[in-house]
Amino acid sequence: MIKSLGIVIGGIFIGAVGMEIIHKRFPKTLNNCYKKTRKIASGAKEVCREAKEAFEAGYENATQP
Repeated sequence: MIKSLGIVIGGIFIGAVGMEIIHKRFPKTLNNCYKKTRKIASGAKEVCREAKEAFEAGYENATQP
């Protein structure tokens, strides 16, 4: 258990250091990646919101006599 926890903490540390190195060497590329990720996430939120509204409307129609 302790060995696994150490491996996880080490992986997180290595990942964080790697991201800092990439950010310092390629700041524009990383910022563009963040912008694209935000755009995709906002699109996914919109799809989920519309699906929720459609489900609620369908549920209301199904439960009314």
